[in-house]
Amino acid sequence: MTEATAHRVRPAGDPLRRALELLGDQWTLLILQSLFLRFRRYEELRLRLGISPTALSGRLREMVDAGMLVRTPYRDARRTRHEYRLTERGLELWPLLISIWAWEREWVEGRRAVLPTLIHLDCELATSAPLGCATCERRVDARDVRARRLDDTGVVEATATKRFRRKDAESLAGDPLMFFPDTMELLGDRWSTGLVVSALLGARHFSEFERELGIGPSVLSGRLSKLVEVGVLRTGTAKTRTDAHDYRLTAKGLAFFPALAFIAEWSRGFEAPGQAPDITLEHVDCGNRLKPMLLCDHCWRPLLRNRIQFGGPVQLPAPPR
Repeated sequence: MTEATAHRVRPAGDPLRRALELLGDQWTLLILQSLFLRFRRYEELRLRLGISPTALSGRLREMVDAGMLVRTPYRDARRTRHEYRLTERGLELWPLLISIWAWEREWVEGRRAVLPTLIHLDCELATSAPLGCATCERRVDARDVRARRLDDTGVVEATATKRFRRKDAESLAGDPLMFFPDTMELLGDRWSTGLVVSALLGARHFSEFERELGIGPSVLSGRLSKLVEVGVLRTGTAKTRTDAHDYRLTAKGLAFFPALAFIAEWSRGFEAPGQAPDITLEHVDCGNRLKPMLLCDHCWRPLLRNRIQFGGPVQLPAPPR
């Protein structure tokens, strides 16, 4: 993936940062996944995730404020309560969740055996749901894309992340449908997500990541070490005096690009009228802005939300329509 810089001034507001503040949070991702699996009521979500009432209420409120959810009243035996339903803005994130599912099945050891398959109802075959360009409807990977970004800031100025406690991760590990810890190292932590985006844009050295993200040296060192540990980055010997190593994305790291492409596209919903996007992705082959979509790798038709269905070792409902 190569980079060119856009010489435009950023208006007020940072759509990509806003998107990462929401989606770069482990609990928010798990709540979103649960809602797509049709766990809609507060108590259902609390019991499934083992999340504290304070954390759950806070995340649900943030998701409602962002237009991802709407509170809908229902009546139980004693009183009126509320359940949470995905809005169209929330439903737009279904390709992100499918991309995470596809990455885990391909790159996380043992996940293929427990995760369901995805059936494309048009051809009735299981698909791996590769990334495609909506303009030319051809398959795309990170090497086929050129990134253009505004030149007055770094990639994303990450904010402090509320991380899981150890016992939270242990309690969730028993459910095979929960996102795997490797995934949470990439998307459930805003610093790590920013590092992967920076690496996709060409950053290689410790000093470059530090400058791009405005991140403290000790935090940066820890995140880089973790991404190397899970096989997303690899190290080599740097050719500069100030950096001992360079860091490059592995095949596993590059394969996470579809998820990041969908986040970048979704973030455009936070743009003010006339606002230039933080990052624009261009499909080099067709020369157009990449509008990411999912394809069937059998019939090569676009995947639509109402034309897919999960099956296999664990039966799941179809995504909300």
